[in-house]
Amino acid sequence: MAISRYLHECASRAAGVLGDDIEASITMRQHGVTLRAGSSAPNAARCDQAEAWADDGPCVEAMITGALRTVPSVADEIRWSTWQEQTSREGFTRAIALPAQVSPDIMIALNLYSSATGEWEAQLVHAAESYARLIASAVRLQLQFADLDDYAAALYRDMSDATVLERAVGAVMQTNGCTEQEARKFLHSASVEHPPGGREIAEIILRSLVVGMDGDIVDDPSAER
Repeated sequence: MAISRYLHECASRAAGVLGDDIEASITMRQHGVTLRAGSSAPNAARCDQAEAWADDGPCVEAMITGALRTVPSVADEIRWSTWQEQTSREGFTRAIALPAQVSPDIMIALNLYSSATGEWEAQLVHAAESYARLIASAVRLQLQFADLDDYAAALYRDMSDATVLERAVGAVMQTNGCTEQEARKFLHSASVEHPPGGREIAEIILRSLVVGMDGDIVDDPSAER
């Protein structure tokens, strides 16, 4: 199963388990590149997508620092303007980002959105932290299996730079629900701002989202839990 499809299912399960008024989204960060990898609902996906494009928001900061970030009132949040504006438009009133480490250079964040008011309950936060660590462990296992059979290397070794880039563009379009122009702009910005460079960034994105697949990336943003 593709990691992107698996994380979409994880987000849907997290939303169903953690509360009736909660939607969930999962992001991954590697070599300074952040991508939305799965969401329980389109509105949560749009919040994380805005954050990934801006490379600024609670989940980005949570993955960089390794510490959770809570937003008890989206309306009063002043730290992350792009994310705050999008999250407000989607009707969410509070949010929380819970990071977990996959490997030394890969982090994921489980991001929860709610239309309820007030602080996040300690018991729910504890359960969500455990769920985030479980997701990270599962991603780590999938990547370890990929390393064992050299799947990623075999898949991309003989491809030209142009082919790898085009596949990465498709991956970003599918998992982030964006246009081709937006995907190309994102890849260009990532390759300029974050070493190691264009082809390497494209391979990182493909390996992060495509391991375990036979071709197409599947992440249906319209699926509901």
